[in-house]
Amino acid sequence: MRPDSVRGQSSVVGVVLLLGITIIGTGAIVTIGAQAFADTERTATISQAEHSLTQFDSKAAVVALGESHSQRVDLGSSGRGKFVSETDSGWMRVVHHNATGTGDNETIYNATLGSVSYRNEDVEVGYQGGGVWERRGNGSVMRSPPEFNYRGATLTLPVVRVTSDQQAAGRTTAIVTQANESRRLFPNETTDGNETWDDEGAPYGDNTTYANPVTSGNVTVTVQSRFYQGWAEFFRTRTTGDVTVDHGNEMATVELVTADTVGEFALADAMDENGVTARGQAPEHSLTDFNVTFVSDGGNDFNNHYTGFYAESGPHRFEYVVHVPQGNPSNLELRMFYRNTDTGAQHEWVKSSIPIDSRPIRLEERSGETHLIVNLTAGNATDGVNLTYKDTTPGETYYNWSGNASSQAEFNHTDEDGEDSTFETGNETTTYHLSRHYIALLGEEFTINARSSTGGSGNGAQLDLDASRGNLDYESRQGGTYITYLHITENEVEVELE
Repeated sequence: MRPDSVRGQSSVVGVVLLLGITIIGTGAIVTIGAQAFADTERTATISQAEHSLTQFDSKAAVVALGESHSQRVDLGSSGRGKFVSETDSGWMRVVHHNATGTGDNETIYNATLGSVSYRNEDVEVGYQGGGVWERRGNGSVMRSPPEFNYRGATLTLPVVRVTSDQQAAGRTTAIVTQANESRRLFPNETTDGNETWDDEGAPYGDNTTYANPVTSGNVTVTVQSRFYQGWAEFFRTRTTGDVTVDHGNEMATVELVTADTVGEFALADAMDENGVTARGQAPEHSLTDFNVTFVSDGGNDFNNHYTGFYAESGPHRFEYVVHVPQGNPSNLELRMFYRNTDTGAQHEWVKSSIPIDSRPIRLEERSGETHLIVNLTAGNATDGVNLTYKDTTPGETYYNWSGNASSQAEFNHTDEDGEDSTFETGNETTTYHLSRHYIALLGEEFTINARSSTGGSGNGAQLDLDASRGNLDYESRQGGTYITYLHITENEVEVELE
């Protein structure tokens, strides 16, 4: 073959290869460009949907809360996605646990939430419960907070429900109308003689009305939703409750604890190993009443008997014990102990000669029964039953109080009961002052336990636990992790997509 012929064929092959590479490259560029354009368009559409649903949120709130009967919202173009409204999308349940202090639970509310959402492949932006959420794949986040306001000790919860099923594509407008007038769920004065604890809504299972303040148990709000992780994020960042997540069932729950001032309690409850739990005590000297009546049910009427209460919270440990001496005593003995387990500081207080018939702490006969009455908060900081600061023999106590009292007892609450004060051996102060001071150190939540025992050879008393009762009251903390007031309404909207 001639050399010039070979060169001619090589030129043709080169041109073909160049054209092939150019065509392939152009095709790849077009494909990549088209995909990039599609991705950009999709991102822009999703962003627009998020913005329009946030506007929808504000307009829907106006309708749901009764400020307007109807509102129109331009949701924009759906692009390659679609807008969907659903009635049965997710639900909310509000439960008051140990609602009236008897261990029974009350379901205050349990209903579907519904939603209005924009869906585009694996992305969903949705309005639900008065908030806007975004779900991508297996995760979801909050874009706008729901109608759920937990401030101070008050939960205001206007539940917003969507009660329509529609979908639309292309340029879409949402028309929001009020389905029903707002319905108040809590508080609610409804009564029903046939009510049981299995019935949802007012009244409570024992037929008491839903009333504020709530003073027992705790309240949980559970949301089941495709956006449950976003709801959990909201609960964590906007409330001070305990938040749990059930990934398997797509549920988020927040527990809001009530401030329980205890009030009257049965001695049997305090002698149970779980004791009586006090919650929501305000700071400083908040205790207003701590008294107990121990009732004998036979035996030798408290002969050589020890009884009292103990409590521990953090490093603070407190106990008081009353001793009825053996024989036919004319005096009672009262001892108080405190220890800071961090610093080792120990306080001991005693009065061994309390007349047996003195008013705040006494033995009393009633209808053939002997009552041992112990009122620690009688009087005030300067007038009452005085105890002396000094080493004392513990006797029958729950905690081990071996060792000596510290050389000084420093009380440093400001402007409370005559404090800031320092006590040395031989100094005196009242049970009112001491009980308020030591109970204050236990903080906003603590558990008190009662105990009763017989020392030495005394037979002691058999306590009538049903008749024996106490009272523990204090000023309640406002805010913090406690809920005192509930305001819950149901607000339904219909959404027409066109």
